[in-house]
Amino acid sequence: MSDWPCDLAALDSARKFVRDAASNGGKIVLAPDRDADGLCAGATLHHTLTALGATNIDTWFVPKGANIHTTDATGALSAFNAAALIVLDQGSRGGPPILPGVPTLILDHHQSTVFPDEAQVASAYGHEPVATTSLLAYVLCHDLHPTLEEKVAWLGVLGTFGDLGSSVKWHDPFPDMTGAIKQHGGKTKFSQAVSLINAPRRTAQCDMGGVWQAVLQATSPRDIVDRKVAGVDAMQAARDEVTEEVNKNARMPPKFSADGTVALITISSGAQIHPLIATRWCSSLKGKNLRYVMVANHAYLPNKVNFAARIAKHRVDPDVPLDLIASFKAAAATDPGLTELLGDNFARGHAQASGGSVSTDAFQRLLRALGFDEHGNTLGGTGKKRKPAAMDADSDAKKTKTLMNFGFKKQSPSKAAEGTKTAAVKAE
Repeated sequence: MSDWPCDLAALDSARKFVRDAASNGGKIVLAPDRDADGLCAGATLHHTLTALGATNIDTWFVPKGANIHTTDATGALSAFNAAALIVLDQGSRGGPPILPGVPTLILDHHQSTVFPDEAQVASAYGHEPVATTSLLAYVLCHDLHPTLEEKVAWLGVLGTFGDLGSSVKWHDPFPDMTGAIKQHGGKTKFSQAVSLINAPRRTAQCDMGGVWQAVLQATSPRDIVDRKVAGVDAMQAARDEVTEEVNKNARMPPKFSADGTVALITISSGAQIHPLIATRWCSSLKGKNLRYVMVANHAYLPNKVNFAARIAKHRVDPDVPLDLIASFKAAAATDPGLTELLGDNFARGHAQASGGSVSTDAFQRLLRALGFDEHGNTLGGTGKKRKPAAMDADSDAKKTKTLMNFGFKKQSPSKAAEGTKTAAVKAE
């Protein structure tokens, strides 16, 4: 049997960790990521621990713009007096323990080969095809109790749709989940549920309490889509808010790096819409040298630039693998001291979908390393700043011509809104 969805010894150890945590009687804290994949993985572990007899389970979410690998997170988690901690889909990095002295299990699929000290790890990264964290949780848990298959199979599908989209192929080594998909309303119901679940984390408020309870109480994506559980109205309002923010910002024209390999869109929004806009533009732009699209959000957090990058669908040399994390790190390395200034929240995520949260000063230097000036304007071959196209109505024809050269086609407002919904389903 191949090592899928992770190292099989690690999988067995993770199962023992879950059984022991449930039987020990102490408080168990779940720390899932806020997206559909993380929430579904968290719900799977919650159902599993409950089925195994655990009665003292708490859940903690990383605040907006933060990550779990900080002293602030350690302080917040310490207040729970936990006997066990399970971290799901949070991304991993080397460093001190997340919660010193507390048995910790990390389930993840993000690109990393180093992990916090004292943690037990089951990581899908490097085990192709890479499973989502929710699918990893399903494989880990579904046979630990006779009642679990029915409770958690649909969660494994839902979280996978959240990260990989509804076109995922359930071929070996992936488990055959087509029966669960049919039983719970088909791909449409799952995709609609993903769109609702992913919305609250993207709002400026980032309130996760309602959506977590909805996922935890639901027995099917139908329960969420058909409003059979509490909290769906708030999720719908959150989706409407996110859609409005996307439509405000999605038409910002891109600038291109001096060599044409990077398209940069600059926005200002308190909502986490930069990944959605990057996903939309990466399907639209073409260019003989274009490799990826990068969206920089200057208003998501004070004194920070949060950015997301996605590989261009019509990029040059599509058969040659492109690793965004490696590309960002290589660019930063050309400016002495920049890697250190960018810090640990730079170039995180996946090879195909990366980003970061960095200081404004660090981002300006990164832009120059990528072929832009500090304001995001294209640098010419001699280092001179190219004059940007004016943004008034008289320049529309010139701006459109520039975009057309890169394969962008005009969209009507209705098509733009339609694209937003699709992006919301597929984006991480």
